[in-house]
Parts: sequence; structure tokens; C-alpha cells
Amino acid sequence: MKKTFLNCLLIIAAAFLSPLFFLQEKGYSQDSFRLVESIPAETVLNSSKLENTFDVWTELVENAQRSIDIETFYFADKDSTSFNHIITSLKTASGRGVKIRIIVDSSFYASNDKSVDALEGIENIEIRKIPMRNISGGVMHAKFFIVDGESVFAGSQNFDWRALMHIHEIGAVIKNRRLAETFMEIFEADWKLCEGNLYGFSNMKMNSLVNRENPVRLNDRDFGEIEIYPAVSPSGYVVDGWNFDLEELLRIINSSEESLKIQIYSYSTKDRSSEGFFAIDSALRNAAARGVKIMMLLPDWATKPVAIDAIKDLSIVPNISIKISSIPLHSSGFIPYARVDHTKYFVCDNDISWISTTNWERNYFYNSRNVSLVVKNKEVNTKLSGVFDISWDSPYSEFVDVNKQYEEVKRK
Repeated sequence: MKKTFLNCLLIIAAAFLSPLFFLQEKGYSQDSFRLVESIPAETVLNSSKLENTFDVWTELVENAQRSIDIETFYFADKDSTSFNHIITSLKTASGRGVKIRIIVDSSFYASNDKSVDALEGIENIEIRKIPMRNISGGVMHAKFFIVDGESVFAGSQNFDWRALMHIHEIGAVIKNRRLAETFMEIFEADWKLCEGNLYGFSNMKMNSLVNRENPVRLNDRDFGEIEIYPAVSPSGYVVDGWNFDLEELLRIINSSEESLKIQIYSYSTKDRSSEGFFAIDSALRNAAARGVKIMMLLPDWATKPVAIDAIKDLSIVPNISIKISSIPLHSSGFIPYARVDHTKYFVCDNDISWISTTNWERNYFYNSRNVSLVVKNKEVNTKLSGVFDISWDSPYSEFVDVNKQYEEVKRK
């Protein structure tokens, strides 16, 4: 009787564990992937049912046990807002012994909001400012953080109260130690750069590299099997083994066969110095010429004089449709630097998604620090395609009018 009982237990255990062994043999881990969205209040953009940024950030910070490493463009807090709760949660985490390191861009800090100072001088919190303007001529524009060396959040969301309440944003949180280790290496490289340690950066040894040739493979409960790897800019500060962001973006566009849905904060073929930048423009035109249906959604902030002619020219190419979105004012009145679509992602065919911190202008690839996630999974693609469709079909978007004189939108 006892032997029969033990045999039954062994059979049950084998049935439960065999799928796990199969996944491990195939290179898949039992970790998780979640899409995260911020929706501007008082809009109809909230039907995607993705997880909310504030809820996810709160969960990550409040559950942190050992470390939180944050690399973000800037901090902008306001009393009695949801982001104020995030600041409080960071202070509480430090009080229970969680080691917190923060990197922000030095030039933006010097001339803008200094909310990050609220965390200065607190035990277990260390803040550095990276001088990207001096290092590469750009800014530290990435937005990511790592919790306990095993979970990564990356996306368009700045550490800004408006990014939680009044701006449309897309990001993702991935629980996977290998991916987290690669993001930690990006963070450690920039931590050294904060002190001008260019030698230390150039001589870094990457130990847990995740890239296109060696992606993370995980099996998520909701999305199934997923392949993920990061891509990085600027070009001059991509360590051997990292994938350059622009090259990966172009590779995906050049491989497209059926469709591209692009929701991006800005698009231009020249920068403020009028230097040309046609790599993405040419790739999109070539894709359209081979029959790929391209839909691009830009915010009204993108219609600046340096960019609008390129947007109009691209909009008349066969198989390319472009819309401009305008998020209406909040009932409380005008809010500086808010009420805009700040997302940076696209979906290719029914296969690959690109979730990023970068805008589609030359400076963001060649001078500024940004990170992107390349995600291969049909269900993720479908979810993001749904987000795109909601914005595309919303009352806030309209097709580009090549005869219209677009005025610059008030931002502040």
C-alpha cells in the first residue's frame, strides 16, 4: 500500500516537473513579462486593459528587498499626486535597508525640475548626475530601473507625476535575472560615466550579455514563449556585444513583410543643426514600396518646423498613412509639459514588437543614451497593436493635411 502511494506521488511529480525540464532544455525560464500603460485622465484611451504604471511602480518599489537602481532623464514631483507616493515609497524602502542608486541627466537637472533633491542625503540612497552633453553631445534619455537584480522596468515613462496622470506612455516590466543582469551592466557603465570614468567604461567586461544572438527566452503565463533582448544608444557608447538601437530598428523594418504600426513621440530627417538623417525614412519608404502597409501616429508636439515637411512628404507615399494626435486639455486647465502621446513603440507584422525610450531623430541614436526592448511574441504584438488601434481610431487623431500650416503647440 505504502509503495503504491509513493509510486503515485512520483507520477504526479513527474507530470508537474516535466514541462519545466522541457522549458529549461529549450532555454526558457519560468519568469514573467507584463505590458504597462499610462493613460491621460479624462480620455477614452483606457480600453486596452493593460496594467497601470502607477500600480506597477508601487508594487515594484514596495516589494523591493535589496536594491533599486534607477536611470531616468529626470524627476518631477508634485504634492498630492500619485508620483509623490512613489517618492515616499522610495524613502520607505531605503528605511528598511534597500540600497537605492539613481542616475539623472546633469544638463537637464541644471536647468529644470530638481525634485530628485528630495531623496538627497537619505541613508541608503545615492544620486549621481551623468554629463552626457560633455560625453557625447546629447542627454541621458533612458528610462529604466532594476529591482533586486531580477526585475526590469523600461519604457517611455519619465519619473514625472505627469507621466502617471496626464501623458500616454508604454513600457514593460520583465522578471528575468539574465535580462536584469544585462541592464545592470548598462547601469554600471553609466554609473562610471557619471564621474567621467571613460577608461572604466571602455574597459568593462560584460558577464551576462543578452543580445540578438543570445536573447532571453521565458515562458509567461499570459503570453506564452517570449524572446527578448535589449538594444542601446548612442552609437559611440555601445559596449562590444550590445546591439546598437538604430541597427536593430532598421533590421526589423527591413524584414517587415505585411504591416508596421508605429506610435512615436517625434520624427525628423534632420536635427537642429540641419544635418540630414534619412536612415529610418528610407527604410520606411522601401518597406512601403514592397507592399508593407505602414501606419504612423505622432503627437501634435511632433509638428515642429524642423520636422513637419518630412512628415508631410512621408504621408503621401503609397502604403503609408500618418495621423496626428491631440490630447484635449484637462478639466483643471492647462498643464505644462502634459496632455501628449509620449509613447515610443512599434509592431511589425504579427511577430515582433519594439518598446523604447528613444525618439526617431538623429540625436537620440548618435548622441543620447537610450534603451529599447525587442520582443518576439505574437500575443504581445497583438496587445500593442490593440493599443495602437485605440489611439488611431480615437477622436483625438486626424490624418496629416499636406496643405495645412501646422502651428507649434504650447508646451509650457
